[in-house]
Amino acid sequence: MTHVRLNNVNVSIPIYDSHALRLNRLPSFSNARVGSDSASRTNGVIVIHALKNLSFELAEGDRVCLIGHNGAGKTTLLRVVAGIYPTSTGSVDVKGSKFTLLGGSIALNSDATGYENIKLIANLYNWPGEKFQDLVRDIEEFTELGVYLSLPTRIYSAGMQARLAFALATAQNPDILLIDEAIDAGDAHFQEKARERVHQFVSRARILLLASHSKDLCRSMCSKALVLNKGENVFFGDVDEGYDVYERLG
Repeated sequence: MTHVRLNNVNVSIPIYDSHALRLNRLPSFSNARVGSDSASRTNGVIVIHALKNLSFELAEGDRVCLIGHNGAGKTTLLRVVAGIYPTSTGSVDVKGSKFTLLGGSIALNSDATGYENIKLIANLYNWPGEKFQDLVRDIEEFTELGVYLSLPTRIYSAGMQARLAFALATAQNPDILLIDEAIDAGDAHFQEKARERVHQFVSRARILLLASHSKDLCRSMCSKALVLNKGENVFFGDVDEGYDVYERLG
């Protein structure tokens, strides 16, 4: 069965300043706390405590919105579940295929054509060979790029590149879908089509983790909310109750 389980997960990220990288340096007197209880400094090294003692479990059918202020740990959590970030301590148990739709999560090869980029992504994510042509036709129809798919993507406008990257990212059906913030798929004309595709993409996933500042988006896509504050889980439950907790955090 598809699941996501985190047990007492901590993620600490060291940030080395120029002082810490010097071979010959004067003694450091700055080992005090930095700004808030989410970071500390020792001998010129700032350590960001991105997640702290985080535990929760998701099962099939769960659609969870991650709520929190900037820097609360939402993106870090998505990257931990995706396997991009390691934990400092604690355990992460994820069963099922997963796909992470982060900003820039699909990087196009600028010297390759649109079709060549489709083949590259198909090989990278092991698209089933028997479905490849159907997926190509779907991308052709969705992107509306026509003959441009036969041309190098370096000549594409930013909106055209966004269309192709978005279509590639949403072509497959993962068990676990991780989405970070708004999804930009080009110009205003394309936004409604993109939103409809997102809803179809989300409906096919068994588990959804969505980080967004949009209350309407979270309410429309999610049945649960996980509220993070300075890397800690302060609420897990109903979406509306989650927003009440979030608003009380100030």
